[in-house]
Amino acid sequence: MLALTKKTDYALIALAELAKRAEAVVSAREISKRYGVPLALLTNILKGLNRAGIVKSERGAYGGYRLARPAECVNLNELITAIEGPFQFVRCATSEVEHGQHNCELEPSCPIRLPAHRIRDRLTRLLEGVTLAELVGAEEASGSQKGVAPVMVTLKSNRIAHSTS
Repeated sequence: MLALTKKTDYALIALAELAKRAEAVVSAREISKRYGVPLALLTNILKGLNRAGIVKSERGAYGGYRLARPAECVNLNELITAIEGPFQFVRCATSEVEHGQHNCELEPSCPIRLPAHRIRDRLTRLLEGVTLAELVGAEEASGSQKGVAPVMVTLKSNRIAHSTS
């Protein structure tokens, strides 16, 4: 089963709040209190999202975070990559070869290597096609696109279920 960590769950919660309040600067403390997310962990998550260019931080007495760009311009793949690192379906299906060596000793003769790469590519495209606006389901965050089936993502016990209505 593919599952995301609590860090990604918390990032999605924070980003949903920022998307719903797109014009406001929201403090990590406020998000933490509202949703029961541990403040120290949330602060680290938001710093990572800031480094990835997904959110902007604003300093000062009334500082906090806001989305760096509209919610419809942030996709699930970049969010997961910012928090978890690059998506990896199976160990050999990464784009990296460490120190000139394969990631798996079976890789040169493995019969599922190429299909696994294709699956990883499909999953990556799927994740790239899901925007924060769709996750939030907020018309004010998404700009309400006609003719597009809404996508619902349910966060439950470190798992994401993806369905279209």
